[in-house]
Amino acid sequence: MDEAPNYSFYRNPRFSANHLAEYLCTKNADQRDAVIRKAKFPRKVSVAAYQQVVPTMRATLSSNTRDMGQLDALAQRMALKAEREEGYTRDEAIRCAAAIEAFKTTFAAAKLGKAQFGPGPRDVTMKLAGVTVNTRLDPPVFEQGADGRTFGGGCVMLFANSAETRKNIEDRRKYVAAITHWSLEHGETNVEILPRLCLSFDVFGKEVVKAPTSNTLLRKTVAASCREAASKWTGIEPPSGYDGPDWR
Repeated sequence: MDEAPNYSFYRNPRFSANHLAEYLCTKNADQRDAVIRKAKFPRKVSVAAYQQVVPTMRATLSSNTRDMGQLDALAQRMALKAEREEGYTRDEAIRCAAAIEAFKTTFAAAKLGKAQFGPGPRDVTMKLAGVTVNTRLDPPVFEQGADGRTFGGGCVMLFANSAETRKNIEDRRKYVAAITHWSLEHGETNVEILPRLCLSFDVFGKEVVKAPTSNTLLRKTVAASCREAASKWTGIEPPSGYDGPDWR
């Protein structure tokens, strides 16, 4: 007998930290449904923007040296690729080269104190009001205190670079940093999680935003939005042209 299809993927509400932040910044009901649809029905074949450069950015952070040599070499390769390629491949190489320059500027201006970056990426998951929330740390963040104690946090990079993707960006990056803080506190850890070590790294905005220290009202808002999304989840159908697995 054939094994029955596993539909739990579609039945269980789940958000990435970025999806949840977008949901929190969206007030229109139809637009909120669209955010759920993106989370519920990820495309089977998708090209993630900036994936040609993100691993090197993570490695640069994790080196804790501020040495931009790897990124400079990658930027040169992207420039050469843009010269010889056409169409989408050329455009993506140009975008990636621009992302590298923006990353370098943002990192140079960031006030990170004694923060150190660990190896990444690392996924942190929490259950909240019926929704599984996953935060991908690009990488984790640590700090060694004067008394020898280790404190923890995490960094999430954002790559919004158009008027559309930068809508509500100040609130979105605040929410991402706050969700990162809450997710890490929620998880099993033997270090104290500090808000100032939970970072939203807005590459093109050239700003690193730290999680707020006052978060009671914010967390109530996040939980309420998760409850709403969970109640809507089952009724959301896929977009036109959906190319993922059978969901019915």
